Amino acid sequence: MRVISGHYVFTGKEFIKNGTVEIDSSGKIVSVGSLGDSIVEKEGTEFFNGIIIPGFVNAHCHIELSHMKGQIPQHSGMTAFCNSVISYRNSDVNEQISAMYEADKLMENEGIVAVGDISNNDLSALMKKDSRLIYHTFVETLNLNPCRAEENIVNARIVKQTFENEGLRVSITPHAPYSLSEKLFAKSVTEGNNSGIISIHNEESCDEMELFAKKQGKMRDFFGKDMDDFLPKYDNPLHRILKYIAPETSLLLIHNTHTNEQDYRQTLKQNRKTTWVLCPASNLYIENNLPDVNMFAKLNAHVAIGTDSLSSNTNLSILQELKILDSKFPETGLQNLLRWATLNGAEALNLDSELGSFDLGKRPGVFVLSNIDFRNMRLTENSQIKRVKS
Repeated sequence: MRVISGHYVFTGKEFIKNGTVEIDSSGKIVSVGSLGDSIVEKEGTEFFNGIIIPGFVNAHCHIELSHMKGQIPQHSGMTAFCNSVISYRNSDVNEQISAMYEADKLMENEGIVAVGDISNNDLSALMKKDSRLIYHTFVETLNLNPCRAEENIVNARIVKQTFENEGLRVSITPHAPYSLSEKLFAKSVTEGNNSGIISIHNEESCDEMELFAKKQGKMRDFFGKDMDDFLPKYDNPLHRILKYIAPETSLLLIHNTHTNEQDYRQTLKQNRKTTWVLCPASNLYIENNLPDVNMFAKLNAHVAIGTDSLSSNTNLSILQELKILDSKFPETGLQNLLRWATLNGAEALNLDSELGSFDLGKRPGVFVLSNIDFRNMRLTENSQIKRVKS
């Protein structure tokens, strides 16, 4: 048995001053307690200078785009970004796989223990099997041609089967409200509902919002008349999602850069398990814009944190995402930020029986968050995350 202590323990839900976490040789949580009002040396207790926290959960990533790091210009807008991703997708396969292994190791070194990852193919399957991280793979569908809907679903099921054959967590999900025909969207959401979990990009860009509100703009020009299949039916991208989502499905809405309080309340009326996944570094990279984080905090929304991909980020660090949020929205509070990055992400991915908090019997990983401004309970530019080695 080991007893780990720090200035604070964050349990996944709350802070314990001078807290302790007891783990067995497998990393399972045996007990959580406190040293009392002051820090005292206690035999058998390992004290660390910082906050003891569970491992981070990266609720949204595209690891298969890791080979695109530094290739796409910043602040180009969503439509130009989509065009660039298409251009770089068919790079050398060995280069893509190598970049994914490097990205996986990068996330491990950044204190991440689980990832909700978007895949359009099965290239990441063996990497995920080899990884120390737990992945839930969302096999993504996107195609605007209604005549190809059945073909797309069959192909997605084949990819899904590859991941299942490796013993990996996997489900099918639609890409975004603007990138699928009505037939494919309905089929994809049905697949996700049947699996109990869906991850979909939502209200991410100015181009997307203009597309649905005005039926015109850069995104309409880029995708063309294929959107005539569904666009006249909806005036908001979220409305399209809510038409098909089952109330009990774990729904991860990604980015939410243009989500307002009305959208939030309407979603909760139709789905009990919505998680609003924020990826601030990616939002700044593509559009130089951020979601209304204060609104989500005020409403006590179920928020989780993602990194998106190295095509739209310079790193895959949940801590860096938290630093951005803490800097731009200091009133959010460190307790909220850490819960978003740990327990909420685990709950969203249906991994909370194993990860996300120091509840007894879990193996969430034990990490030290150091270089903290304890007087104000804020992160600093020098804050770091490091695993407590076994």
